[in-house]
Amino acid sequence: MEINAYFALFMPVFFALVLFEFLVGRARGLALYTRQQSFVSFVIGMVQRPLRLLPIGLVSVAFELAFEYRLFDLSIDQWWYIPALFLSVEFAYYWLHRASHEIRWLWATHAVHHSIEEMNILGSNRLGWTAALSNAGLTLVPLGLIGFEPLHVAGMMAVNLFYQSWLHTTLIGKLGPLEGILNTPSAHRVHHARNADYLDRNHGGVLMIFDRIFGTYVEERDDEPVEYGLVSPPKTTNPLKIAFFEWGNIIRDLKTYSVRHWPMILFGPPGWAPEGQGQTSADLRAAYLAKPPRPHACPAE
Repeated sequence: MEINAYFALFMPVFFALVLFEFLVGRARGLALYTRQQSFVSFVIGMVQRPLRLLPIGLVSVAFELAFEYRLFDLSIDQWWYIPALFLSVEFAYYWLHRASHEIRWLWATHAVHHSIEEMNILGSNRLGWTAALSNAGLTLVPLGLIGFEPLHVAGMMAVNLFYQSWLHTTLIGKLGPLEGILNTPSAHRVHHARNADYLDRNHGGVLMIFDRIFGTYVEERDDEPVEYGLVSPPKTTNPLKIAFFEWGNIIRDLKTYSVRHWPMILFGPPGWAPEGQGQTSADLRAAYLAKPPRPHACPAE
């Protein structure tokens, strides 16, 4: 089940979208792409693709094993198969994505994507190199046990991920009644924010329905402009350092704290540290909500 094998079909369209966004932004006098950030996104993305094609990691093996012992024999010929596959992949992706924000072992790979400090389509290509180590894709394994074929799940996941490419833009505003139903550029801008009130929100791939059901949906607000990037950025434009910076932070914390804290350092929420020495997203959000509301400016008389 090699999801990235499908991306060869999408790459020409992807780069066409990048060129289109660049030209539209330039025509509007907007600097959507800076040289350094674009270089980092391009290099990290181009290295990540072949790495994901290597036959390593547990996900493919676990999925094939689950499918071998599947509970149901599902057929693509059944009229409901594709809609059920879409919703099942979307549900699994929601939890994969949410877990990648809430479990540090998975965040170490996903943080690379959130290191983008400018929102553009090329930035959607900045994906971590260590997916085979994190193995967040194990959340897809139950789909094989249900009876969905590995190639079908991989294809639907590829479509899901490719859909998200165009969401990484500031050119498109809110989409009216689609907000809160579909994943839109506005909803995804919130997802990429480092603002305390926006952290770890809007995890859906194509839909926002599961975010609404599980309480992680937040709408972009005019009074809270999005600031992109990480709460604690790596402060470098070296692609190699960005690709491994969070793993380096984990190693540092393992050396700093007692062995009894290692499980939380590895698998607790990002930002956690013993005795409240760290700050998780929940801590930052609680501190934000505890502040008194901003006073509204009085109109001049």
